[in-house]
Amino acid sequence: MSSHARHSPARAWVAPLVEAGGLWLLIMLMGTALIVGVLDQWRQQELQDIERAKLELTLREVHDKLEADLALGMELQHDSRIEELLQRQREKDPQIYTLEVLAPDGRTLFSTDRASVGEPLPPDALAAARQGAAQRRPWHAQIGALHMMGLGLHNAFGETAGHVGISYASHTAGYAAGSLVTVQVQLALLAVALGGLAVVWLATWPQRRLLHAQSQGQLAQVHARIGATCARLDEGAARLDAVEHIE
Repeated sequence: MSSHARHSPARAWVAPLVEAGGLWLLIMLMGTALIVGVLDQWRQQELQDIERAKLELTLREVHDKLEADLALGMELQHDSRIEELLQRQREKDPQIYTLEVLAPDGRTLFSTDRASVGEPLPPDALAAARQGAAQRRPWHAQIGALHMMGLGLHNAFGETAGHVGISYASHTAGYAAGSLVTVQVQLALLAVALGGLAVVWLATWPQRRLLHAQSQGQLAQVHARIGATCARLDEGAARLDAVEHIE
C-alpha cells in the first residue's frame, strides 16, 4: 500500500475539522458581538433612567412645595419665595443648568437664569409640557444641547396653573455617542464574520469535491467487489451442481 493511500484518511479528516472549527469560531464571534451590543444598550438605558430619577426627585420636591402654596390660594407670579426656593435647589446639584417656573402658556415666570425670565418655551417643549400636565406625569424635551424635564402645577380645582422645569446637561450624552461607535464595531465584526464564513466555505470547496469524488470511487469499488464475490459464488454453486450431477 502506498504512502498516499495510507495518509488519505487523515487528509480526509483535516478539511472537515478546519471547516467546523472555523464555523464555530465565527458563530462565537457573532454571538459575542450581539451580546456586547445588547449589554451596551441596556447599560446606556440604565444610566439614563438613574440620571432622570435623581433629577426627578429634585423636581418633585419643588413641585410639591409650589402646589402646597397653590392649594392655599397663592398665585405663582405673586409668590416671593419661589426665587429663593429655586436657587437653593439649584445649588444642591451642579448638573442642573436652570430651574424654572413657567406659566401655563410656557412663559418663564421665575428662573435661576434671570436672563430667561419672560422667554417662552419652544413649541415642541410647550406641547410636551401641556401633554404631561394633562396626564399628570413628568414631561421631557430637548432644547438645543440641553435636556429639560418638567411637571405640571395644578391648583386646588385641578386646573393647570403652570409648570416647573429643570434644564440639565446629560452625563450620558457622551456615552450615547460611544455606543454609536460600538454599533459600528459590531457591524464591522459581523461583516468580517460573514466574509470569513464565505472564505472558509470557498477554501474548503476543493476538499469537499475531492472527498465526494473519493467517496464515489470507494462506493464503486465496493460494488465491484460485491459483484465479483457474487460471480464467484455463482460459479462455485454451478460447479457444485455439476459434481452432484456426475455422482
